Amino acid sequence: MRKFTFNPLVLAMAACVIAPTTAIAQGDELEEVLVTGSYAQSLKNALNVKREATGIVDSVFAEDVGKFPDQNLAESLGRIPGVAIEQDDGEGRSITVRGLGDAYTMVTVNGMPAQSLAAGSGGVRTSRAFDFNVFASELFSRLDVYKSTSGELEDGSLGATVGLRTARPFDYDEFAAAANVEGGYYDGSGSVKPRVSGLVSVSNDTIGFLASVAYSQKEAPLTGAESGRWNQQSGSNRLLCPADVCGDDANLVRSSWHPRIARYADKTNDQDRLGVTSSFQWQIADETLLSIDGLYSKIDVTRDEPFMQAISLARNDATGMRQMSVVDYMVDSNMTLVAAEVTDADFRSEAFRADWSSEFTQLSLDLKHEFSDNFRMNVLAGMTESQLDNREVTVIYEHFSSNDSRDYVTYADASDSFSWDYTNMKSPVLSYSFDTTNPANWEFSEYRDRIYDATSDTDMARVDFAYDLADGYTAKFGATQKSYGYQIAESRADRTFAQADVANGGVKDGNACGITAAVDANDGFLQTAGGQSFFYPDFSRRTEFQDSGCWAYAPQAGNTRDVEEEVFGYFAQLDVDTELFGNRLRGNLGVREAETDLRAEGITVVDGVVTPVVVKHSYSDTLPSLSLAYNLTEDLVLRGAAAKVLARPELTDLNPGGSITIFGDPKVSYGNPLIEPFRANSYDLGVEWYYSDDALAGITLFQKDVESFPTSETSDIPWSQLGLPDSLLGAHTSGYSAQRNL
Repeated sequence: MRKFTFNPLVLAMAACVIAPTTAIAQGDELEEVLVTGSYAQSLKNALNVKREATGIVDSVFAEDVGKFPDQNLAESLGRIPGVAIEQDDGEGRSITVRGLGDAYTMVTVNGMPAQSLAAGSGGVRTSRAFDFNVFASELFSRLDVYKSTSGELEDGSLGATVGLRTARPFDYDEFAAAANVEGGYYDGSGSVKPRVSGLVSVSNDTIGFLASVAYSQKEAPLTGAESGRWNQQSGSNRLLCPADVCGDDANLVRSSWHPRIARYADKTNDQDRLGVTSSFQWQIADETLLSIDGLYSKIDVTRDEPFMQAISLARNDATGMRQMSVVDYMVDSNMTLVAAEVTDADFRSEAFRADWSSEFTQLSLDLKHEFSDNFRMNVLAGMTESQLDNREVTVIYEHFSSNDSRDYVTYADASDSFSWDYTNMKSPVLSYSFDTTNPANWEFSEYRDRIYDATSDTDMARVDFAYDLADGYTAKFGATQKSYGYQIAESRADRTFAQADVANGGVKDGNACGITAAVDANDGFLQTAGGQSFFYPDFSRRTEFQDSGCWAYAPQAGNTRDVEEEVFGYFAQLDVDTELFGNRLRGNLGVREAETDLRAEGITVVDGVVTPVVVKHSYSDTLPSLSLAYNLTEDLVLRGAAAKVLARPELTDLNPGGSITIFGDPKVSYGNPLIEPFRANSYDLGVEWYYSDDALAGITLFQKDVESFPTSETSDIPWSQLGLPDSLLGAHTSGYSAQRNL
């Protein structure tokens, strides 16, 4: 992709300047143009925040009005030491802080805990992680990463707390406006995709209003070759290696590593993203400021993945490795089967498409009031909601091998040989023995249709007080009530043609609700992907499959659940800013109490019968913290911090849904809503040298002593300790024990 940019038009002028209207004659010269804001200034602002902070904090500021340093928030976070970003389709989606993944990082937007849902493995990213790709960076004016914690910071983070803040009108002069237009040219398609943003802010001494908008389109093509990882042959899952081909190398060949899915990749990912912010501020009195902030973001993504591969290499059953015979081979010194030709392989032409949309909405109210010169209050209340809709459809045509009895069609060319050559890993060579472009060499094999609906919502009310005890000593205390909910429902209409055939009438007659396995030119089209051409399934056939009645949606117990958390927290903290041995000493000593009430609801399948199940759980934590910053010299700062921290369990682990077998060997397989959170003791020690106004050199040592880390295991326990209702067992309640995954 090539990017071209029209430089932002930035207007920042006082109302008193634009109030008079003055005509400028042609030829008159504008004597002075003042441009405010730069990358250097944003860097200085970030260093000032870090230098003055008591804890360990890193910040990134907007370079100018409506202009963030990077096009993606995660990439801006990647500038900070200790933060690594995970990229997907060319943009950062999540972060890792000090080696701890995104599930252990809490993100707040304008002070409100937030979760942005997005598609991922299994249809939905089911962790508590924040997907930064949902938002355009132009919507934000500042982000902070708190690597150490304090009593006043919300609990829920093991690694770091990331604070995102949108712009407010009192951040700027009485009038400010900005516009930015960019375009990206994509070589592959020859298309140009826009990226535009704008901001307008109007204010006076009493009230102000700001609105910003950002819109972008993007293509993310991915071409190349895949192996789907390399598997080592073992047990009965080995290639056949005739003696006249392999000779003494039979054991070597049948123990080597092979490509699981050898294929070319030619994926596309089209993305539309819209973001809108608004902010209203009212200086009600000299002592009272009211701020109301709104944020809306929506991202629509269509992902297409056309594939053709020898699917037998990925199968572990009788239709997999063990049905194929080696014709030729090359095994390197690492026991890797880098090149081979096999026969009796099954082949697949696969059309996969995911259409997903994620919407994020937030509304918050922030009230600051000074009762006196030394007594202050801050009230924050609001709601956040994220909704995800995702539909993933796969249409599969297959060419079965001559020794595979699942075929329904006699092919124009029944040959079934496949060869691969990965001697050049960057450019492997794949070959098929039959005409892959001829529809008469394929048959309809499988249809998958999966719908995911997920919602995450948070309501929060918080009140904080600060009282100046004396010069340099401030007592802080407050309380927070948070209500968090996460709901996900998955339905699937997955069936092979053979399954649908038998289900429709109970016999294998080649007719599944009026649909047959045979395909012709009207059932697809010629696709060229990854440098190879093949007959490709037509996505419009999904209507045909759905209307037939043989592919009906059914709920998925493991991915249908509802989790609700009520968290009440309160804290007390003492801030100190004084001198010790003639140098500045800052610190805070605090404690936060967090009481969590959990309610988890899911679907349990008891011997094929779907039954809803609800489990409740409560726990509380006392979280002390201490942070100190001491100026060894004016430019040399020594920092230390210690705290007890927690991160609540992953949402997938809290799922009470699963299966229960009450006959034979009793067994329970499900998530564990009674699981305890991740708890750890955190320690930091660092030194920072500010040798210039816009630079520093520093080093920080840290340790996370994780006391509780949920694991998966199987154990025999009495039914009464499972926390599940006895009604699930029917009459089998006496002397019952079961197995569960913890």
